[in-house]
Amino acid sequence: MAYPTTKQELLSAITDGYAQLNEQIAKMSEAEQTAPFTFVSDPKKCGVRWQNDRCLRDLLVHIHEWQVLMRIFVQNIRDGHPKDYLPEEYRKNYLEMEKALLEKHQSTTLAEARNLLRQTHDEMYRLAESFSEEDLFTKGFYKSTYTTNMSAYFLSVVPYGQAVKILKMHQKSCKKG
Repeated sequence: MAYPTTKQELLSAITDGYAQLNEQIAKMSEAEQTAPFTFVSDPKKCGVRWQNDRCLRDLLVHIHEWQVLMRIFVQNIRDGHPKDYLPEEYRKNYLEMEKALLEKHQSTTLAEARNLLRQTHDEMYRLAESFSEEDLFTKGFYKSTYTTNMSAYFLSVVPYGQAVKILKMHQKSCKKG
């Protein structure tokens, strides 16, 4: 899909991507859903952003936690206290933040992870819907988005297409294993 250029396209991308992620999960057996990923240590296969994810649960809570950060980012803007998207202690090394976020969820079950993601996905949709077209697509409209626009931030926290690719790779590796 092309980069959204309207609010409706952005909302559709959010909705469609989440539906595709859920369809991919539905295609996976229970064993595939709980099996560890065998390829994540190779960033060439899954990308640096995903290298700490060891299983489906990790992948889902990873996206969930980035969506929580987005909620906080938007709330800070709306409260008149704009801050950078990443917490200050992690601005220079967000991979450390991702490790900490995943560590936080080691006792989270897969069912809980799916529920958490469903909740924050719904929040992301409602948040995106609450912005005007101008708010979403004007570069630098908000000082804390610097030289990009708010829609790019939304797209970065709904990386469902990349997650689907990772899950397809995982299914293939499970079948080979």
